[in-house]
Amino acid sequence: MDTDYWWDEESPAESETPAERRDHWRDYLQRRQGSVGLAFSAREAGRDFGWKTLAQAVGDLQLVRFSSGSVHYRRTARDTKSDGDDGYRIMVPVRGEFKLGQGDQAEILGPGTVAFFRWDLPLVMRQDEPLESLIMTVPRHLVNGDLADNAPLALDPNRPLLRMLVHQIHQLHANHALWNAHDFRVAYRSTLTLLDGLLDRPETLPGHGYALIAARAREAMEGLADDLELTPDAVARICGVSRKTLYNALTKTHGVTPAALLRDVRLGRARERLSHPGAISMVRIAEAAGYSTVRGFTLAFQRRFELSPQQMRERLLG
Repeated sequence: MDTDYWWDEESPAESETPAERRDHWRDYLQRRQGSVGLAFSAREAGRDFGWKTLAQAVGDLQLVRFSSGSVHYRRTARDTKSDGDDGYRIMVPVRGEFKLGQGDQAEILGPGTVAFFRWDLPLVMRQDEPLESLIMTVPRHLVNGDLADNAPLALDPNRPLLRMLVHQIHQLHANHALWNAHDFRVAYRSTLTLLDGLLDRPETLPGHGYALIAARAREAMEGLADDLELTPDAVARICGVSRKTLYNALTKTHGVTPAALLRDVRLGRARERLSHPGAISMVRIAEAAGYSTVRGFTLAFQRRFELSPQQMRERLLG
């Protein structure tokens, strides 16, 4: 596994012909993303097609900001098999819009929206105008695959977590020249923790009743899990309800008590910490998850993930 952080900018040479620029773009996509077919309209074929990119990466964690002229993309079943990438992609449009289709879903996306799609399934993307966007690679082993496989193509723009996700992706890019490998991994995986939180919720949520209280409670726990003074009572106060109402909302909506959900969220955060390449001690990870002993943490973690913390660390770090 490549453990060094790097970033670079790339664009075609001024001396290249339009055909050479298109071929160069196809080669770049093959290197950075994988196999994908490109098509240009007859009108576009006669223009001076242009593009530029800024890519950042540590191992399989990669963020690319790109801009290009109009182009249509198609990723076939043969393409998905040829590169073996079973992960996902997040696209955050900055300027322009594009049409995206995968399976039985289709969306038109532009600034203010976020696309999330599988890279191991065929897809089509139609870009009829110049587009500038960020595209973030999401390795399958770093998110909940069951939730990600069933996610909508366009993530809910009304969720506060989505705005936090977009902000963190922009910050990853804005500081491209300042990162080291360790800090980039920490920030990147923190962003994927927000993504997991976004995916772990019904697509539609009633604006009243227990479902809304349960959703607010989960978001409060995910946002404040590192504060060990956060208790079910504190979550109830944040949601503006009594502890009994919070209990009823979570047990009737998700079949889990407030204490159990908070414990589950903190164990999920511990799993994310175990994926960090730095030498974070098991004692610190246990304490951050709210356990006074490593033994108690290990037992709870193994019940939740069916692996010990050490086994999980070895799996996540390869």
